[in-house]
Amino acid sequence: MSNFIIVSDASNCSFRDLLNTGKSLLASLICPTHWLISGSPMQLLKIQNHRLLRKSGMTITDKLSDPDHSTVVFLRAGDTLAPDALSLIEQHTDLHDVIYGDSAHGRARKFEEPSKARRPQWSPERLRSHNYVGDLLVASQSVVAAAGGISTLATLHEHDRSLRIFEVCTSPHRIADVLYHSSQERMVPTASLSAVQQHCTRTGIDAVCSISQELQSVRVSRRLHSQPKISVIVPTRGTAETIKGKQVVLAAHTIEALINNSTYQNFDVIAVLDSVTTSEGRQAIVDAGGSRLKIVDYDRPFNFAEKINLGAVCSDADLLLLLNDDTEIITPDALETLLGILEDQTVGMAGPMLLYEDMTIQSAGHILNPVPFDLYRERELTCTGAQRLLQVQREASGLIAACVLVKRSVFDEVGGLCTLFPSNYNDVDFGLKIQDAGYRVVWTPHAKFHHFESKTRTPKLQTFEVATIGARWRDKLEDDPYFNPHLERYIDIWKENVMGQRSVLDALGPTAPIASK
Repeated sequence: MSNFIIVSDASNCSFRDLLNTGKSLLASLICPTHWLISGSPMQLLKIQNHRLLRKSGMTITDKLSDPDHSTVVFLRAGDTLAPDALSLIEQHTDLHDVIYGDSAHGRARKFEEPSKARRPQWSPERLRSHNYVGDLLVASQSVVAAAGGISTLATLHEHDRSLRIFEVCTSPHRIADVLYHSSQERMVPTASLSAVQQHCTRTGIDAVCSISQELQSVRVSRRLHSQPKISVIVPTRGTAETIKGKQVVLAAHTIEALINNSTYQNFDVIAVLDSVTTSEGRQAIVDAGGSRLKIVDYDRPFNFAEKINLGAVCSDADLLLLLNDDTEIITPDALETLLGILEDQTVGMAGPMLLYEDMTIQSAGHILNPVPFDLYRERELTCTGAQRLLQVQREASGLIAACVLVKRSVFDEVGGLCTLFPSNYNDVDFGLKIQDAGYRVVWTPHAKFHHFESKTRTPKLQTFEVATIGARWRDKLEDDPYFNPHLERYIDIWKENVMGQRSVLDALGPTAPIASK
């Protein structure tokens, strides 16, 4: 049986709150051997002399050497440990050196279940944005020692502590069960700008970090160390549509907007044109692309994946921007933002927030539950999402291929887009192949493009494409690491699988305070 040391900082809590934490330790199915309370000698003395805790057999102290063969549990003073938490944790300590889990928060109304923060598996990019892992963190003694020791870690801001611990661990793990109970306001992850700045210094990330106090999230903007060439691949048939009240050739509009509005200019454009493209459409594309443009003709039956691959073959750039012909850049530095993400050697592909013409969300990355969905499609841009996941840069299991930046080396390594998916799921398959090869896929809200796809468009799913994606990736579709098994399936929002308005509000996030300002 594991020896558990509970570590709490009592500097900013009342005695009643600290006592509630202590009572939860006594109710635990496994009683901790030690409870280290830092930050308040007076609170410590009162707890040591409390009749219940004095007879518990648990050592309560403010000084503790780092003992061997112990598991350390950092628990915020005032929070309460779930009775079965240590039992659940003990089942994973042999294989994992850092563990975190879900949490329950407050009670909206007397007869309503408390809100629950359901968390994804390990997401290092997201942790730099905010402390999404929550206020309970479990670490092996060796990890604690490598991260600075119990005494140092006990007094740190929770975001700082999490970053330091995850920097030195080798096998992080999320337990998809409620491990602790906290207040309603702790549903929203906290963030520390100084903690992230120090983390970047320690790990060699050259970046400018800034914090949104309103959203409690940190933006890490990596500095570009080079200006690599990008090939923008635009598959098109020269279709003309009305955009913002003006009739345009879609591809020409997309290319012209990118050239005129992007602050990053080291790119060429490869337009892959179907044979049905009209002469007027072709000329408009030529006029828009000018000297940057290379036209590749495509005279086969429509296959989006094949057209992208053909464009890549005709490129000599180190980076490929896959760009639908019905898109438009919004944030001028979008390419720099995506390039900065790809400065990390562990990232293979990055994608922006995609918005409809009316500025509602078209895609905030994929979620597999088990059907692939674009997260928060048709929600207002003011929607923060559960635990503010729409406001932070984070890993995703996939990105819609309407706009993604991918390393050419990674594109070649995974074999490009699979031509067995001519219309649908080629981007889902592509993202999963990239992750299967050991690279991360990152979505960011800090770069935005329009995607003028119709809201009423219903994808014409082909039976063979559905069968192929299921046969290839059934395990990943059923167990998306950036999902949680307690969430409702077959929907495009992060909603717990329970009835009631409370779970809907938790899924959408605190939109009113932001929208009203």
